[in-house]
This record gives sequence, C-alpha cells and structure tokens, in this order.
Amino acid sequence: IDVSGVTTVVLDEADEMLDMGFYKDVRKIIDSMKARKTLCMFSATISREVMDIAWLYQRDPVEITVQPVEKSQPKITQYTLLTTGRNKLADLAQIVLSEGYKRVMVFCNTKFATAILTNQLARLNFGVDCLHGDLSQAERNKIMATFREGKLNVLVATDVAARGIDVEDVDAVINYDVPPSNEYYTHRIGRTGRAKKAGVSYLFYTEEEKKRVDELLRLTRNADQAIPAHFDEEHQKLVAEKVEKVDKFQIKAYF
Repeated sequence: IDVSGVTTVVLDEADEMLDMGFYKDVRKIIDSMKARKTLCMFSATISREVMDIAWLYQRDPVEITVQPVEKSQPKITQYTLLTTGRNKLADLAQIVLSEGYKRVMVFCNTKFATAILTNQLARLNFGVDCLHGDLSQAERNKIMATFREGKLNVLVATDVAARGIDVEDVDAVINYDVPPSNEYYTHRIGRTGRAKKAGVSYLFYTEEEKKRVDELLRLTRNADQAIPAHFDEEHQKLVAEKVEKVDKFQIKAYF
C-alpha cells in the first residue's frame, strides 16, 4: 500500500485500539505517512496511550469535548442481580422470556464464554448468535444484519467485537460477566436506550464479585442508579429490592 500521499489520519475508538496492544503498530503506520498534515482521534474515554500519541504527533492540538445534554442522555434502568454459577443461565433465560424482550445483547468477557453461552441458549430454542474477535468482517456484518432485521432476539458478544455497534431498539443489555474494566460497563449498557428511547441493563454477579461490582458502580457514577433485584421463581418475574439509604456517618443524629 502506497501511503506517501496520505495527508489525514483518523484513529477511531483510539483508546481501545491502543489499549489492545497496537501501540507500536499504530506508531509505525503514522510514521510511514510522511505527507501527514492532520491527525484526528475520537474516543469516548481518554487513556494514557491516547495522550502519548497526541503528544508525539500532534502540533498545536485542539481538544473538542462534547458535554452530554440532559435531554439527550440515555434513559437506562440499571439492575444488579446476585446469582450463582449454577443459576446464571436460568436467570438469563427467565429474564428474557418473562420481560418479553425481542432484541437483547449479552456480554461475556471471553470469546470462549460467548461460544458456550450461545450453544446453551440455542439448546433452549432462543434465536441466538455470537460476535467475537475471531470472526471475519464479512461474518460480523452478516450476523449484525440478521440482528438488526429482528431475526435474532439474543446477540452474545465480547467487548472487542461489540465496540461501536449502533443498533436501535435494543430492549436490554445483560452483563453476563462482570466487565473487566470500568469503561466497559459504560460502553456495554450504552448499547440500549439509544435514539432517545428507554432501555434496561442487568449486571450479573456472584457473592465473590460483590466488592468489585460496588467499586465499579461507584467509579462509573452508577452506584445510585443501579437497583438490586432478584428473580422470583414462584411468580416467574424480576423483583426490584428496596434499598434503605444508610446514614454512614450518622449525620442526622446531630440535627
């Protein structure tokens, strides 16, 4: 490929690209573009690697930060669900069926987990397929087209494969695995509640993961929005739990 005439370079999802270990590759490609005049980087979050690339290659940089407007913020009802390894699959299936969701995205942390879960849901007669990093672009496009057309009601994906996906009318996002980083949680639940529509997200966790979940929700500023819930086996429905606000420092005692 002759890149000698390229004048503009754009890094989309720059933080993810550099975080995945492509830092040296990206630098090598940029260095090969001798006629480069402009470097643009787009990202929902800014990592140290992104700042390094900016410092190395940009001259007189301009930073444009888009602040969210109240009316355009997504309306996502967030639930946290304490489960166990044995009940996880059943809880997932029951939520999708009892809530009548037509289009759901389920996130796992590894491609192996997406394949296993997809097979398990297929045996339960769900219309399901999976997205992960080993698929070719043609395969991804075909699966996404099927999902958008409503021929799949469950799409199981890893974070790598699902980054940047924009599908309207995703009823719910289910975090089958606790996200490996705080940023992933925000990106995952952002797949629903798009185009000014309401959405729902679920975060599955085990007792051993509770501390990590509490920290994740606090750092992503979702601690007050996330509602603890459990699945009522008898009535086959999700039940939100009442959370009492604890006066940690007993300030009220002084008034």
